[in-house]
Amino acid sequence: MSPEAAVRALARRVLAGRLTPRELALRIHRRSGHQLPLAERLAELDDEYDIVEYGNRTLAHLDAEVTAEARRLAYDLIGHNRPS
Repeated sequence: MSPEAAVRALARRVLAGRLTPRELALRIHRRSGHQLPLAERLAELDDEYDIVEYGNRTLAHLDAEVTAEARRLAYDLIGHNRPS
């Protein structure tokens, strides 16, 4: 499985409720660091989880942003593989 396909598979797990948004960001960051352009935003969000207590964002806000990113990755937002 390609790294991109793995990212999309993990994103679908979040949307199915089988993986938390935090866990998705952490796994992607550990696997690819900031080197996979498709998942760069998830790596950045993982960094933000690490410093959330010092910033002005909440865990709920980060979870929502990761979930939105998971939706974009899982369904391509171009119409490919999007559920009807």
